[in-house]
Amino acid sequence: MGGSMSNASLSRCGAAKEVSGANSLTNSKSQIFSEGVMLMGTMDLLINDVENHFGISDAKAGSLLSSLLGVIQQQKGGLSGFLDRFRSVGLSDMVSGWLTGATASPISPESVQSALGSQTMSSIASRTGLSLSMVTAALGYMVPRLVRSLTPGGTIPTRLPADAMSYLSNTPEIVTGGARDAVRTVERRGLPRWLWPLLALVAILLAVLLWPRGARFNVEDQIRMASAKASAALAALKPGFSAADLTSALNLEVINFSTGSAQVPDSSMLFLNKAADVIKTAPSTMSLEIGGHTDNVGDPAANLALSQQRADAVRNYLISRGVPSDQLVAKGYGDTKPVASNDTDEGRFQNRRIEFTAR
Repeated sequence: MGGSMSNASLSRCGAAKEVSGANSLTNSKSQIFSEGVMLMGTMDLLINDVENHFGISDAKAGSLLSSLLGVIQQQKGGLSGFLDRFRSVGLSDMVSGWLTGATASPISPESVQSALGSQTMSSIASRTGLSLSMVTAALGYMVPRLVRSLTPGGTIPTRLPADAMSYLSNTPEIVTGGARDAVRTVERRGLPRWLWPLLALVAILLAVLLWPRGARFNVEDQIRMASAKASAALAALKPGFSAADLTSALNLEVINFSTGSAQVPDSSMLFLNKAADVIKTAPSTMSLEIGGHTDNVGDPAANLALSQQRADAVRNYLISRGVPSDQLVAKGYGDTKPVASNDTDEGRFQNRRIEFTAR
């Protein structure tokens, strides 16, 4: 019930058919191999990049990556909390650049040490067998590239993806590490190319089968990430913004009402204060609907009533901050307009929402 708050023609002769079939098989296998390498090779590419850039061994570059991933894994809030450490030392613009696909310029060694702490740097140096100066320089080069590979489309994951976790979990690391060694052996010894896709497929299958299950959807991380994106989008609106620009920014925020409650949560007040300030600069002809939505847990009639109360609460709060009342309309929809499946925690979370639309 509206609880805590988002894809041949036939050959003309036998010989031609045989050649065509062989080429098709080779192309198909090559494609499968390429896809396999793409799926399991992102971290390897980063290791090779660091290895070549700093002239260190594959083993040390791998240990450096493993140590960095360990820091992220142990950080409160995961990758999001890790990025906050760099924001806290004045690198907010650089962090935003990593998430938007801008050039991954290296971080200065001093900034790395300030963000991660001297004790963490010394621990990594001890583990990798590298000098402290090499660790800080290499991490300054590695962090932006790692963050970009972990945040496709600028989305910060709530947990590290499988190819990254393979460097932290013993069994998957053995699987993927063994697969990498096997592929390199095939390349070195010149074994038949048709073995390559088979090796890649076996490695991927084993990683999937052995990967730990049961990680829960993290609502708090989703809310924190959504709030950061919404605030950034709101601040980026330029004078003369359209209603569509405004509602797109507003709908990035997650207003996380407590179960059964229609009281605007304290955690959303700062954003709503900013939203009110922006709405007040809009033309008086711009009108917004504040739609309240719930998941399908509980009685539909109760959900409908609760959604109306929540929409009213947001409208009233914005009015209290100076937004003209005739620019805002509140309407509750209950569970009648889901945007995701109600069969999962994540789906229900997406369905419990306040949605702004232009009227």
